Amino acid sequence: MSETNLDISVLYVEDELPTRDKIASILKREVRCLFLAENGKEGLALFELHHPDIVITDIKMPVMDGLEMAERIKAIDKDAHVILTTAHGEADFFMKSIKVGVDMYLLKPVDVSTLLRTLREMAKIIGIARELKGKAALLEEYKRAVDESSIVCKTDTEGRITYVNDQFCKAYGYNRKEILGKAYKVILPPPVNEGIMLEVQSTITSRRIWKGILAHVKTGGESCFSDMTIVPVLSMDGEIMEFIFIGHDVTELVNGAERLKQLSSTDILTQTYNRMAFNDFLETELERAQRYNTGMSLIMFDIDHFKIINDTYGHLAGDEVLKALVKVVQLSIRKVDILARWGGEEFMILAPEAALEASLELAERLRKEIEAHAFSNSEKITVSMGVTTYCEGDSADSIIKRVDNALYRAKENGRNRVEIG
Repeated sequence: MSETNLDISVLYVEDELPTRDKIASILKREVRCLFLAENGKEGLALFELHHPDIVITDIKMPVMDGLEMAERIKAIDKDAHVILTTAHGEADFFMKSIKVGVDMYLLKPVDVSTLLRTLREMAKIIGIARELKGKAALLEEYKRAVDESSIVCKTDTEGRITYVNDQFCKAYGYNRKEILGKAYKVILPPPVNEGIMLEVQSTITSRRIWKGILAHVKTGGESCFSDMTIVPVLSMDGEIMEFIFIGHDVTELVNGAERLKQLSSTDILTQTYNRMAFNDFLETELERAQRYNTGMSLIMFDIDHFKIINDTYGHLAGDEVLKALVKVVQLSIRKVDILARWGGEEFMILAPEAALEASLELAERLRKEIEAHAFSNSEKITVSMGVTTYCEGDSADSIIKRVDNALYRAKENGRNRVEIG
């Protein structure tokens, strides 16, 4: 195709052979594809088969005239471009051509330069229309891809929901009828996290995009989490028209992360904190005690002669003793106290803001309760305990060493007793 060719297809319908041959010879050099017909019936059949970009047709023709053909073509494709060539000037012809929706008419004999200029102008319009149609189709594909994979919601500037897609309804359990017009906050779990919502509000009302994980609540009250992007849609004047929410359900990931966090800080057997988590708590409480002079205490204890229990009854029985002992201790300590398995049969209690006297009293009470408790193996279980309290300048190592030494003395002095470090 030469550079002068127009990227359009043309249907030319003319019953006069000399005129048709003359115009056709010119059009063949100028357009990408040309179809020829000698009456309206043939022209209509060719249009239905090929859907050319432009139809050029005479009016007066046998079998079916050009206006009737144009009317039928417009019924098939209302956006079809039709040019009429005519030697007529009657008012009724013009009125009918307007009614049919003819784009243009050219008087016969047709001026070739006028025809080509008209085709070039129409080719530009057709090219723009093709480009827009292609972009619209691409946007529709993007929309379909987003709709298939993402939660999509739109709200007005007051936060009322104006649109939701199928994934939204599936994720949160609502149908469109009951959710449209409602405030977006209806799917946020009570109490609403005011800090996050203020951050969201501040970001999007500043015409910026917000990204983050939001907690939501389903119709049945079940909590879920969405990785959400909120986009303010602006008018030509830069004013906010609406907000688009695009998200993905990340409930399993969030729950999995929480589970991993729990596993990393929890002793699997006893479900108390593990040594690593206890060390974190201890560092925090030491810093608080140093800064505010609030004090704190540690109680360290282990089961006397635990090896005999394992050797006599087996390790499974020993595990049951550990779990039962934890339950006894948990019933006696405060909610703010931290119980952790230090290792093997050793445990640690961190008592925030507890003075030595109170901690010593707690340790003695725990010792007696454990000794009096009926464990499943019918053996009497006792524990040895060390107690210490925070001293100015203490580090984690120094206070742990002190309570560990107190526990060692309790064992050396006959077990089933409490010693102060």
